[in-house]
Amino acid sequence: MMNGYNYDALTNTLTISESFAKKASKVGSPEYCIILKLRRDYPDLTIQKAEKKEGKKGLTYAQMEEFISMHRNAAELKAAFEKVKKLARIQPMPYKYVKTWFDNRFPYFSDQPTFDADGFVVDSANYANAAEMLREVETAMEIERGNLIPAEAKVA
Repeated sequence: MMNGYNYDALTNTLTISESFAKKASKVGSPEYCIILKLRRDYPDLTIQKAEKKEGKKGLTYAQMEEFISMHRNAAELKAAFEKVKKLARIQPMPYKYVKTWFDNRFPYFSDQPTFDADGFVVDSANYANAAEMLREVETAMEIERGNLIPAEAKVA
């Protein structure tokens, strides 16, 4: 709906935005003329207002900082966060720059948190990597003990 309206020929429906409807209420406006022409061409035309999209409220810097403070290495993470915010100042879209860094650094932000024994948020991204690394170490130990044959040693 680039111009504030969308005509669907299959359903013979004109969907208009709230601002388009307001402009169309003024006789002689371009929006009024569009509706008038479509009504002439399609007498059974159905007009409906577009559904309002729920705005996705952005995460504030304060909220990001609060989440960062819940990590064991909060001081280190906050220092990195401050550097990213400084770098963002020279970007065309500073908030997006910082938000992208935050999303990449904390992909588990919207997940249910896991806490360690001291009450700090567990970095589940690193935890997943640590679990993978542990499996590799256990596999290597099994190979060393002779319980497993390494894949490269198998002969067809």
